[in-house]
Amino acid sequence: MTDPKPTSRIARLKTLLALSSIACACSAPCSALAEVTATNQNAPGLADTPGAKSAVLPPDRSLTEDSLKFQNGLALLNSALLLKVYFFAYSGLHVNYSEILTENTENIVIPEPVQATDAQKKVIDRLIQVAKAHPAVVIKVDDIVLDEYDKASQSYPIVNRLFVNYTKYYFDNSPYHYFYADAGKFRNLHCGQANTRTVINAALTNYEHFLINIEGNVSTVVAKDKALIINLHKVALMNSTGIVLITEVEPDRRVH
Repeated sequence: MTDPKPTSRIARLKTLLALSSIACACSAPCSALAEVTATNQNAPGLADTPGAKSAVLPPDRSLTEDSLKFQNGLALLNSALLLKVYFFAYSGLHVNYSEILTENTENIVIPEPVQATDAQKKVIDRLIQVAKAHPAVVIKVDDIVLDEYDKASQSYPIVNRLFVNYTKYYFDNSPYHYFYADAGKFRNLHCGQANTRTVINAALTNYEHFLINIEGNVSTVVAKDKALIINLHKVALMNSTGIVLITEVEPDRRVH
């Protein structure tokens, strides 16, 4: 027997699907928004870099050689697309053009794989060559919170996921991510200048957040994990207007 109200059934089905989508969206990502504690810092799992905002590139038919920007000679690593480019540049694997171009998303409906044109393949090949020639990268993050000044270590601790060894970071829902092999040594930003401490302490009193530029060198990849490994060598803490307050370099590079 034919259902006399097929439109009603369709409407109910759409409602159930919408509710299901909301439930799925709230179940997994919410944990990433929880405050980081001493317990989950040690086992952080997959996480966005705190405050990092991926450069939004259209799904990526507008890809050009200018997609890779430079700042003071450092390649600006700021998007999932460029992360994939760097991964294939240092992995030695056959380049998966479709995977680089296809947008990663948390949507239930997976986008159709993008079939790269010959022109797009040439652009990606050139970007990979540029990436190989520029292992020095910078990652810019914002919305950074500092703990109060610690007199014993003469430093400001950063107590969040930002500098936990081998934490996996990404720019979208991509399986490709990156991590710092030596992040722990940057968890305390040393500050011996009283004037700078006065400025930072005033900002902390006003609940202001900070910017950080993270500089490092791409060393290699972990192919099975689709992960890019970056060795850190310098971190610059800035106020909201970009004025550098503290520059922390790896111990081997410090001037004594």
